[in-house]
Amino acid sequence: MTQPAFDMKVRDLAEKIYVRLATNAVTISESAMKMSTDPTNLAVISFKLAAAFHVEQDRLNAESLPKNQDFKIDVSDIAAWSK
Repeated sequence: MTQPAFDMKVRDLAEKIYVRLATNAVTISESAMKMSTDPTNLAVISFKLAAAFHVEQDRLNAESLPKNQDFKIDVSDIAAWSK
Protein backbone atom coordinates (compact mmCIF):
# COMPACT_ATOMS: atom_id res chain seq x y z
CA MET A 1 0.00 0.00 0.00
CA THR A 2 1.39 3.39 -0.95
CA GLN A 3 1.60 6.38 1.37
CA PRO A 4 -0.76 9.29 0.67
CA ALA A 5 0.86 12.34 -0.90
CA PHE A 6 -0.19 14.44 2.09
CA ASP A 7 0.11 14.19 5.84
CA MET A 8 -3.07 12.81 7.44
CA LYS A 9 -2.69 15.04 10.51
CA VAL A 10 -2.79 18.08 8.20
CA ARG A 11 -5.85 16.66 6.45
CA ASP A 12 -7.67 16.05 9.74
CA LEU A 13 -7.01 19.57 10.99
CA ALA A 14 -7.90 21.05 7.58
CA GLU A 15 -11.23 19.21 7.72
CA LYS A 16 -12.01 20.72 11.13
CA ILE A 17 -11.02 24.19 9.93
CA TYR A 18 -13.12 23.76 6.77
CA VAL A 19 -16.21 22.77 8.74
CA ARG A 20 -15.83 25.84 10.96
CA LEU A 21 -15.26 28.20 8.03
CA ALA A 22 -18.12 26.72 5.99
CA THR A 23 -20.48 26.94 8.95
CA ASN A 24 -19.63 30.62 9.38
CA ALA A 25 -20.02 31.30 5.64
CA VAL A 26 -23.56 29.89 5.37
CA THR A 27 -26.73 31.89 5.89
CA ILE A 28 -29.92 29.87 6.15
CA SER A 29 -33.37 31.39 5.76
CA GLU A 30 -36.79 29.78 5.67
CA SER A 31 -36.67 29.14 1.94
CA ALA A 32 -33.00 29.22 0.97
CA MET A 33 -29.42 28.72 1.90
CA LYS A 34 -26.72 31.17 0.82
CA MET A 35 -22.98 30.58 1.01
CA SER A 36 -21.02 33.82 0.92
CA THR A 37 -17.73 32.17 -0.10
CA ASP A 38 -16.71 29.61 -2.71
CA PRO A 39 -16.38 26.20 -0.96
CA THR A 40 -13.25 25.40 -3.00
CA ASN A 41 -11.54 28.54 -1.69
CA LEU A 42 -12.48 27.53 1.85
CA ALA A 43 -10.87 24.13 1.29
CA VAL A 44 -7.66 25.71 -0.04
CA ILE A 45 -7.48 28.10 2.91
CA SER A 46 -8.18 25.25 5.34
CA PHE A 47 -5.25 23.19 4.05
CA LYS A 48 -2.92 26.19 4.08
CA LEU A 49 -3.86 27.06 7.66
CA ALA A 50 -3.50 23.44 8.80
CA ALA A 51 -0.10 23.08 7.14
CA ALA A 52 1.12 26.34 8.71
CA PHE A 53 -0.12 25.20 12.11
CA HIS A 54 1.77 21.90 11.89
CA VAL A 55 4.97 23.56 10.62
CA GLU A 56 4.94 25.83 13.67
CA GLN A 57 4.05 22.96 16.00
CA ASP A 58 6.95 20.90 14.64
CA ARG A 59 9.31 23.87 15.11
CA LEU A 60 8.21 24.34 18.71
CA ASN A 61 8.53 20.61 19.42
CA ALA A 62 12.03 20.52 17.89
CA GLU A 63 13.19 23.09 20.44
CA SER A 64 12.34 20.72 23.30
CA LEU A 65 13.86 17.56 21.80
CA PRO A 66 17.22 16.27 23.07
CA LYS A 67 20.10 17.90 21.23
CA ASN A 68 22.76 15.21 21.82
CA GLN A 69 21.22 12.25 20.01
CA ASP A 70 24.61 10.86 18.95
CA PHE A 71 26.02 10.81 22.50
CA LYS A 72 27.71 7.48 23.31
CA ILE A 73 28.62 6.18 26.75
CA ASP A 74 31.07 3.38 27.46
CA VAL A 75 31.53 1.18 30.50
CA SER A 76 34.89 2.89 31.01
CA ASP A 77 33.08 6.24 31.25
CA ILE A 78 30.89 4.93 34.06
CA ALA A 79 33.90 3.41 35.83
CA ALA A 80 35.64 6.79 35.73
CA TRP A 81 32.74 8.37 37.61
CA SER A 82 33.41 6.33 40.75
CA LYS A 83 37.05 7.41 41.12
